[in-house]
Amino acid sequence: MEIYHKRKAEFEKQFSAVRTKYKTVGALRIFIFLVIICFFYLSVSNGDFSYLYVSGIAVILFIVLLKIHAGLSFKTRYLKALVDINQNEINFLEKEEQPFEDGSEFATANHAYSHDLDIFGTKSLYQYLNRTASYIGKRKLADLLQGKTDKETILQNQEVVKELADKVEWRQTIYAYSKISNLDKDNFERLQKWSTSETSKINKADIISAYLFPFLMLISIAGFFVNSSNAFWGYAVSAIFSLNLIIALSKIRNIQTELGGVEKIYETIGSYSSIALQIEKEDFKSSKMSEYTAKLQNESFYVSKELKILSRLFGQLETVANIFIMIVFNGFFQYHVHVLNKFLTWKKNKGGLLLATIETMGEIEALNSLANFSYNNKTYAFPILNNGEKISFKKLGHPLIQAQKRVTNSIDFTDKRFVILTGSNMSGKSTFLRTVGVNLVLANAGAPVCADGATFFPLPLVVSMRLTDSLEDSESYFYAEVKRLKMIIEKVQEESCFVLLDEILRGTNSDDKQSGTIGVILKLIQEKTYGIIATHDLEVCNVTYQFPDILINKCFEVEIKNDDLFFDYKIRDGICKNKNATFIMKKMEIID
Repeated sequence: MEIYHKRKAEFEKQFSAVRTKYKTVGALRIFIFLVIICFFYLSVSNGDFSYLYVSGIAVILFIVLLKIHAGLSFKTRYLKALVDINQNEINFLEKEEQPFEDGSEFATANHAYSHDLDIFGTKSLYQYLNRTASYIGKRKLADLLQGKTDKETILQNQEVVKELADKVEWRQTIYAYSKISNLDKDNFERLQKWSTSETSKINKADIISAYLFPFLMLISIAGFFVNSSNAFWGYAVSAIFSLNLIIALSKIRNIQTELGGVEKIYETIGSYSSIALQIEKEDFKSSKMSEYTAKLQNESFYVSKELKILSRLFGQLETVANIFIMIVFNGFFQYHVHVLNKFLTWKKNKGGLLLATIETMGEIEALNSLANFSYNNKTYAFPILNNGEKISFKKLGHPLIQAQKRVTNSIDFTDKRFVILTGSNMSGKSTFLRTVGVNLVLANAGAPVCADGATFFPLPLVVSMRLTDSLEDSESYFYAEVKRLKMIIEKVQEESCFVLLDEILRGTNSDDKQSGTIGVILKLIQEKTYGIIATHDLEVCNVTYQFPDILINKCFEVEIKNDDLFFDYKIRDGICKNKNATFIMKKMEIID
């Protein structure tokens, strides 16, 4: 899409300009640091304290440049993230690349449908949708794709997705800040541990000394400059400097405990402060986004400001590893004692705020992914929800198949709620089952579906399409399949479900397979079950005549034209009439 090319070019230009400023300020910072060292040396070697004035001014300038440099560093990474975001969308849409995480970490072998429908893994639905960057965002997206959702939540999610779809700039801003936050699983768990850990205290004596001794230091310095010939002031400055430093050093263990071994965590929290600000200042119409905004602000409280304070305090604590700041600032002011006291006060009063905010941001990231999917596929339809018994799709296709190769089919489960699907090998039965399943997953998440129109109501989805034997558990393929079918039967007896079954009981003989398949169908339709079963056994289709109000036969056909197979992948009413296995084997000279 043209918008991604335009935004990429714009951010590349901004990135180049900011990068130049970043390098210039970095060079100036090094120069000023050398000036500080040089004039301090001249002061000591010549015994001329006038050089210290230059060093003092240089120190102030160095601190200012340090802050400017840090700000430019943050902006550089932010702009680079925006360049990458738009480049990835271009590669995704034009080159069919998927440079996004595939969610393999969230895959569970025994889930009701995720393994069968390729929800996670390479070239999965998750990878296709995923535009999250934080661990929580990734987890929330995984939850949306494999959890049970009620009608109200689906409608709320649809409303959010529709609203956010055209907010490309806003969505990419959130995505970029999340990318540079570096909130992976380890950092999240450390922040979680910090947020829930007991808050220590600094005793009153240390707090008093943190104000008293720096005050005495100022008096001693003033006395030294007024009457430098009196050695007392020089000894006083030296003694108080050492005492301040010793007191500050005694708090290092407390500081290291609060930091928890995480480096640059202030950048993570700073990114979340920026995300919160974007949410707070945006005008939302959808109820769920309005609820998120309400969580982040009220008349006297803004999360963005509070997290900015926490980010600054974390950053100030981390300077304990800087020898220059550690010695000079603590020697004069007990700097880290004051910072630690403010930090612990914030944690005591607002420590639970951080985790709640991260969870909220994760939910927004997940919904942003669905909104991005909607924006990139504007012809897709949002399903209409009903109160039950109506499920239909018009021109339904698989979203992961290219539009120019995709074949769509319409299907309705309203009057005949269970389909027996037949067709020859390679005719498209399994792909169609996955098409229905994947679109139901999207519908339950609140996303649009790859169809011209759809109506449905929320149902748990259970699938048996891809099973393997297990050497580790000494379990045959047949036994694994029977266990899966048992789980499905028990599930539909608990509540109405949508079931997808692909060629069940492949691990047994034809008679057992036929009677077993019919038995499973009869068991399923005793309950309020919707779904499809695909089979090669045409005799199974006869059960439809016993239950014409519930069951219907559908099929995919194959034609032989000019001594070759032709598949149109279009679903038809009735039972499959053509076969192709013998034809293929003869053509490949396997049989005569």
